[in-house]
Amino acid sequence: MERERLPFRTFVRTDIGDARENWYKTEKKPKLDKMAPEIKAPENFVIADVNAFISGITKLVAKNGNLGVYFGTETARKPDVVLLFAAVEKWSNLPGAYYLLNKKGELETIDVEKAHTLRNNYQNGVQEVLHDSTGDGHAETEYIYFGKDVIAEILEEFRFQADKGRIDGLKVRLVSYADKKIEGTLLRNRPAPEYLQRLSVLFTYMKDGGDTSFEEIDPERYERTLAAQEGILGGGLNSGNPIPPPPPQTDTK
Repeated sequence: MERERLPFRTFVRTDIGDARENWYKTEKKPKLDKMAPEIKAPENFVIADVNAFISGITKLVAKNGNLGVYFGTETARKPDVVLLFAAVEKWSNLPGAYYLLNKKGELETIDVEKAHTLRNNYQNGVQEVLHDSTGDGHAETEYIYFGKDVIAEILEEFRFQADKGRIDGLKVRLVSYADKKIEGTLLRNRPAPEYLQRLSVLFTYMKDGGDTSFEEIDPERYERTLAAQEGILGGGLNSGNPIPPPPPQTDTK
């Protein structure tokens, strides 16, 4: 019998996810909402069909296995944020094909030129507005990079739970890493991640139109995943890396 694989590399405890979601809502979103009073920056995006999402992303990354989740905005200098999914080479930001997560919660093929316009809108608006909210001289996130092993584990866990009938939808929540003090406390005083105060995304589960969680749908597997994660700095399912990377640490010796 094949040994069961747990999502210990990519699982994020609920308290960590909640804290990062709260950091986005209190430290990032208010700045975005001020950009255009008639538009409220989104907090999350619904994926309506888990299996269709798995199939689409699997097909997209079939060649090199790595996934980039890019931020865009529909309008220049306004916070109408959208998400674009693309296959990427490591640290490359010029994919040859994109999916847009549309308002129906479906992956929609989008013209590359249009995708680049959405990305440029974000970089010349939202990214600039949030640049001074990152702390430590970090640039605000342009896109989230998921290495092939990480996205494979995430998709595998989606498939496992969907096949069991425990989930029928997903949410991609906008979150932000918190500051060093909060991150260090959440991680039980282990070293804080290098991506402090930077935008990221968190995948969470839905069932029958409502939110649910790993703890609720599969408590026994949840506990075993926690146990397997001891001693591992894991990344809900999101250990992607915000890009661009932080600047090199200054040698103070």
